[in-house]
Amino acid sequence: MKKSICQAKDVVVIGAGPAGTTCAYLLKKAGVDCVLIDRANFPRDKVCGGGLTHKAYTLLAEMMPDLSYDYRSVRKMKLMIGTEPVSEFEPTEELRIVNRKDFDYALLQQYQHIGGEWVKGSFAAYEEQADGRLLVNLKSGEQYLCRYLVGADGANSRVRQQATGAYHGNVLFMEQYVEKAKDRIEGSISSEYDSGYYYWFPGTSHDVVGYGDKQLTLAMFRNIMQQFGVKETKIRGAYIPTEEVESGHEHIILIGDAGGFPNKLTYEGLYYALATGRNASIAIIEGKPFSQTNHRIFKNKRKERLIAKLIYGSRWGIRIVRLCSVSSRLVRRIFDAGV
Repeated sequence: MKKSICQAKDVVVIGAGPAGTTCAYLLKKAGVDCVLIDRANFPRDKVCGGGLTHKAYTLLAEMMPDLSYDYRSVRKMKLMIGTEPVSEFEPTEELRIVNRKDFDYALLQQYQHIGGEWVKGSFAAYEEQADGRLLVNLKSGEQYLCRYLVGADGANSRVRQQATGAYHGNVLFMEQYVEKAKDRIEGSISSEYDSGYYYWFPGTSHDVVGYGDKQLTLAMFRNIMQQFGVKETKIRGAYIPTEEVESGHEHIILIGDAGGFPNKLTYEGLYYALATGRNASIAIIEGKPFSQTNHRIFKNKRKERLIAKLIYGSRWGIRIVRLCSVSSRLVRRIFDAGV
């Protein structure tokens, strides 16, 4: 295929999910010449419970005060060990459940509203030039010459793959849509689950039920759904990355799922998508290393790793959860501290 004329940009962002769109939006607001590229047609569906924690929607409001999006406010939580209920409580702040198809599209439209450039295309490879700039090649043959390349292209990031090689930190999650039936979020852990949990999220147009596990198979997923009395509908799956990774190149920044930033305990990724998108934009605008502007998040990841190992790695963790669950007030305080 004949290649088109190469375009010059300050920044190329691959992936128009919350991380990439947030980064591109803030760069555009700061007057940085950037382009946002994604292979999908928007609005597009996304495997995700869609939970926005208080930290997430507060940060989003700070960055995009004019953004409007639909959500369902949830103020009730139910914790189980296996199928046994052990605690019910109300978080201090609401959780907002969004439909990712609509939410991600709302973010993209907000970026376009301020004049942001979005291109439909698939990343192929990058080449470092003699002057330090990066030549980004798309599968269509289009090329972009840029100072910074931001990989925000999800758990199976092609940018990360070229920069760092094979990635082995994924946990498989499967979920399905069911009719709206509950007004609370439900979650279950068990010593029988391998670094994962069962969940039920009440949504705007439907509820989402799912389960994640390092060793998850379709047969295991169906068995878990049967244990909780959930009828099978269309099953969908996606990987959640659990190990953060840096590109090793000062001008190639990995954010969101591409950088392995979802919460290691809850696997919630929207807050870290928004936060790492913001921190990448600061690094580019101020000419600082991403390791510096994102320092606090890297530090949080180390704490999450220790807690996740305790909860998911031994029967002692389950016993601790059971003891804490005696007091709904204590459970609420622990939950509030985590979100």
